[in-house]
Amino acid sequence: MAPVIDVTREELLARRADILHRIELSEEEFEAVRATRSLSSEEWEAKEELEEISFLLGADS
Repeated sequence: MAPVIDVTREELLARRADILHRIELSEEEFEAVRATRSLSSEEWEAKEELEEISFLLGADS
């Protein structure tokens, strides 16, 4: 059985901010980039992580 990791809402929000800082885009800018061009490998990885965080935040609400 896989271990369960508890993550707080604040930790998820901080992780999201770190990811966006790493790719040097705001959340709105990143959404525009996703809609208008192909993503770089770093941006694709960020997209995957941000989607996971969004899922967890939605489940946390």
